[in-house]
Amino acid sequence: MRILFLFSFFFLLNSVFPQECFPEKSKDKRLVKKIVKLIEKKAYYAALDELRFTNDITIFNAFKSEILWRKADFFNAETEGLKVIANCPDDFPKVYYFLGEIAFNRKDYVSADLYLKRSIDLGISDPYYSDAMNIYGKAKILAEIIANPVPFNPEVVSGISTIFDEYLPIISPDQELSFFTRRSDKISLNSITNTSIEEFVSSKKIKGKFEVGQALPSPFNLESNEGGASITIDNRILYFTKCIKNKKGYNNCDIYYVNREGNSWSAVQTFSDKISKSDSWESQPTVSSDGKKIIFASDRLGGYGKIDLYEINWQNEKWTDPINLGSAINSNEYEKSPYLHTDGETLFFSSTNFPSLGGFDVFYSRKDSLGNWQEPQNIGYPVNTVADEISLFVSTDGNKAYFASNQLNGVGGWDIYSFPLHNDAKPERVLFLKGELMDENGRVLEDVELEIKNINTNEVIIVKVDAGAYVSSLTLAKDDDVLITIKKEGFAFNSTYISANDTSFSSPANLDFKLNSLEEGRSFDLSDIYFETNSFQISSIAKNVLFEFTAYLNLNKNMEIEINGFTDDIGNDIANQLLSENRAKAVYDLLVANGLAINRLSYNGYGEQFPRLNNISDKNRAINRRTEFRIISQ
Repeated sequence: MRILFLFSFFFLLNSVFPQECFPEKSKDKRLVKKIVKLIEKKAYYAALDELRFTNDITIFNAFKSEILWRKADFFNAETEGLKVIANCPDDFPKVYYFLGEIAFNRKDYVSADLYLKRSIDLGISDPYYSDAMNIYGKAKILAEIIANPVPFNPEVVSGISTIFDEYLPIISPDQELSFFTRRSDKISLNSITNTSIEEFVSSKKIKGKFEVGQALPSPFNLESNEGGASITIDNRILYFTKCIKNKKGYNNCDIYYVNREGNSWSAVQTFSDKISKSDSWESQPTVSSDGKKIIFASDRLGGYGKIDLYEINWQNEKWTDPINLGSAINSNEYEKSPYLHTDGETLFFSSTNFPSLGGFDVFYSRKDSLGNWQEPQNIGYPVNTVADEISLFVSTDGNKAYFASNQLNGVGGWDIYSFPLHNDAKPERVLFLKGELMDENGRVLEDVELEIKNINTNEVIIVKVDAGAYVSSLTLAKDDDVLITIKKEGFAFNSTYISANDTSFSSPANLDFKLNSLEEGRSFDLSDIYFETNSFQISSIAKNVLFEFTAYLNLNKNMEIEINGFTDDIGNDIANQLLSENRAKAVYDLLVANGLAINRLSYNGYGEQFPRLNNISDKNRAINRRTEFRIISQ
């Protein structure tokens, strides 16, 4: 970053050695002129030798500081410069520039900010002005990052962190599996010394805590180095990096994948040679929640910098050629360790580009309304330091970030840590659900349609159900409610309403569904049909449920039903009977308003009759307050 410029005698007299600090002696003026010429000729030792003839300590220190700075002896240049500004704090803008540049290169951005601002305020002129402004602009931003630390309280992730080294971690979107690389020492039978080996390891979460983990069996951990993984939301496809020594003797890293087949993994699969190239480095894949996008790092030719981030997309039953993520993400420096959050909208990665505090810093970028990546933001200090920070990823609920480090007081050398992620860097809200669909006898259901509807946007997604199991990830706004409905011919209407305020679904959750077969005379619950106390006014939630129930009845055109209302035992019998009837009628009226023929509908109220549970607790009473539909004919 240092740029060498020549002094002019006039500039020295009026800027470097101002009149108030410069002795009015012709001998010293002649000496200054002589030293300037020696510096112009880069005769630094001769210039230093001439300095012994001055009696002015400020001249001596100022020239010595510059000469040492030009010789890249920055420690001593700083020492001499500090003496100058101590004697004449308002008269040497160029010395402040030297001190500012030295501090900046030392990554002391707070001092650099102060020195360079002082240099500019004192009138630093060309040819130093533009360089001073450039460095000052950067120092000011970096100093501001340091001056505004973000919350950072890392804790070691127990179980998977051991006395050995653990790094390159990832946790599955359902937060149940972890994959990482472990380096340990093992004694060979043919050697008396320990041998360090790397193993690709997986760990399961048991009762909320990860196990120590085991080295993955074949086809992993054979001869190559493996790690840097990413897994699909259903835990079926694992993408990872494998480095194999090529004919030239160095490890060529490429991206591979395996499919889960029962409790084992398939043979390792490769990508096309346009994705995994033999003459370039491809590594650190991260797969989107829908499984149709992979972002990875590569040093292939044609990028913006030394390592760039690329994406491939699943189209027409194959992966596209790599597409550079563009100048919004990539720079003329290094970008690597991408992590695409489950929300599909937030990308975390490491970069050496400004404003990095030093080495690799973690940045994050979000997509705008057009789907373009916005300007990356530094995740903040002290998450980022002057050292390298890489391989950070974030939990599906956005509350925790994870990383590996050997700089903290952990269990061993490299350990895996987590910390609460500050709000500015949190991704969008994600509703992550998985579960099973069975009939009332516990049999797996096939050919089931599971629909999730965003109540605010009316967006509907159809979730694939495979062998009675499903996994779904949906990115939502903070105030979005969703309604899940299950549709299968011959089975009763089934739905679940999830409110944005329901914290039980803020993290990945299991939600199983039991479907009941249709029979004439049989009654079924209408879930989420709630009323205020002593009210029969239909709530907005109930209206959304009944809208979908109307669609269900339209598909079953021959079905005739009776709407039945029930209360708990609070209040007198007559009042409860009337209330239950009014509530049933309110549901009936809304279904008619939705377009259902009245000859298919009837209603009745049963008050506190036919309780499902004894009315001995608020929980039991809540179960007894319900709305049902009974099949009259089908």
